[in-house]
Amino acid sequence: MKLYKLTEQDGTTYHKSMSWKVGKTNRIKKCNNPKLCSGDVIHVYQNKNLALLLNPYHANIKNPFVFECSGKIVVEDWGKCGVFSLKCDKKMRLPKWYTDENKCRRVVVMFAVLCAESVIKIYEDKYPGDNRPRKAIEAAKEYLKSGKNAARAARAAHAAADAAHVADADARAAADAAYVAAADAAHAAADAAYAAYVAEADKIDFCKLADKAVKIIKSGVIK
Repeated sequence: MKLYKLTEQDGTTYHKSMSWKVGKTNRIKKCNNPKLCSGDVIHVYQNKNLALLLNPYHANIKNPFVFECSGKIVVEDWGKCGVFSLKCDKKMRLPKWYTDENKCRRVVVMFAVLCAESVIKIYEDKYPGDNRPRKAIEAAKEYLKSGKNAARAARAAHAAADAAHVADADARAAADAAYVAAADAAHAAADAAYAAYVAEADKIDFCKLADKAVKIIKSGVIK
């Protein structure tokens, strides 16, 4: 299957301990019960857009290259995967939404909104009288529609995060997922995705949410 690997501009990853180029295969020693976020595997993504959206949370490569690769997944979690062997098949252009700073921010916020919406019911079922997480989502959408009131959106997001302090684990994840318009939108998106994962791990397709966020921003139609 197609997999996607982000690298530094010089084609390296893992603090320059591994290099990548078209046609090259990198391998690491196989192990039993491999774990992500460890040296057990080579890390890749199943979706290019998701890889770029979560980059600040994971590798935090400032100016990445993207390679389309092939390999056999041995462990995976919310769109991030691990393999023992990975071949670089071709180098890809960065998508236009990513290279346009304004559009990139909007995609990031839209992705966070979608993640928040996917779990907001958990919070509202627990705390039907607290509308701060939903207000944060609405404020973020208002920002996406008008390009204005980013400060208001941020304040609403902070209020949603404050509401989380009184919630249990699942409800807290839902409230945190509403933290969608913070000053650092890239990390907000990743945090929202992780919170959504914590709340509804087996029910959310983050690859689809990433593609949907890009599609919505391209269309210009924010509902």
